[in-house]
Amino acid sequence: MSSRVTVVAASVSTLTLVALTACAPASARSPNEGDSTAIPVVARDVAPSTRAWSTTASGIVQAKTTVDVGFQVPGKVVMVGPDEGQTVRAGQVIAAVDPTDYRLTVEQMAAQAERATRDRDRNRPLLDAGSIAAADMDHLEIGARQSAAAADLARKKLADTRLEAPISGIIARRAIEVGATTAPGQTVFTIVDLDPVRVRIGVPEGDVGHVTVGAPASIRIPALGASFTGRVSLIGVAADPTTRSYAVEVTVPNPAHQLRAGMVAEATISTSQSVSALLVPAAAVLHNGGVDAATIVYTLDRADSRVHARRVTTGTARGDSLEITSGLTSGDRIVVAGQHRLREGALVQLITDNAAPNAMRGGVKP
Repeated sequence: MSSRVTVVAASVSTLTLVALTACAPASARSPNEGDSTAIPVVARDVAPSTRAWSTTASGIVQAKTTVDVGFQVPGKVVMVGPDEGQTVRAGQVIAAVDPTDYRLTVEQMAAQAERATRDRDRNRPLLDAGSIAAADMDHLEIGARQSAAAADLARKKLADTRLEAPISGIIARRAIEVGATTAPGQTVFTIVDLDPVRVRIGVPEGDVGHVTVGAPASIRIPALGASFTGRVSLIGVAADPTTRSYAVEVTVPNPAHQLRAGMVAEATISTSQSVSALLVPAAAVLHNGGVDAATIVYTLDRADSRVHARRVTTGTARGDSLEITSGLTSGDRIVVAGQHRLREGALVQLITDNAAPNAMRGGVKP
């Protein structure tokens, strides 16, 4: 019986010791206690660097020139040339309306002009002889001029029955078919000139002062998965009242017509100016998918080997690095490998870059 009591007492003492140890504050524990749970990571100091100044903004590809074309005279369409997507050259006839009525009008007006001219010329000697009043002669002169002008107008209307392309380009829209009746001024073709194209973007107020006409720009077209080069050709002088950004246009050569009007573009404008920047490996930046989604990095507290999540604002991607515009300062130490296993306040063990692959697989023990 006494032996059983002794065993029970020893068990109670052991449980009490375990409970007290578990409840003890972290500061009272040994610094090495719990090291078996430390997560192996690689950390590096954030150091300032310099880079060429640049700004990136989204925009839309626009044609160099867009022209809506229509007849100046009404009529029934008897010929239509190019279809949408086809190329035309300036001066090319692209449609025509029935010229019959206009041709007859030209003949009528020409005959009247000829008669008025003969009457004037026949009566001019009579004026010199005093056989006709000067006022009557003036009336004949005015009549001859009016008839000549009417004949010229009739010839112009006859010429206007043939619609010519005012510029070289591509038919972007055709709204006419043979047999249809068109009205003066009605748009029947839209022609666009796509070489070069213009990419119009909005540059923030804080960046527009760095942009100059002629500055190089890289244009990325997500729809094509390709990039093109161009140069700044225009800088707006008035800010958009809503976005407080300034319109900037980049001219991009487009001989193959790969770029089309309306495409979404991302333009990066660069200059020779140098600015300071904080660059970190892109892999070190994590995106918190919680309710308050945030972009974070883990910074290392050197005093207790624990990490803390730090909200950051990222800028332009540069190769495999990201620019940090806010949230970090020079000298901060951030985790660049092993960060996906971390949480706020996690205990970490620093390892070298060479040991990182094994550590990530559990091959390096703290």
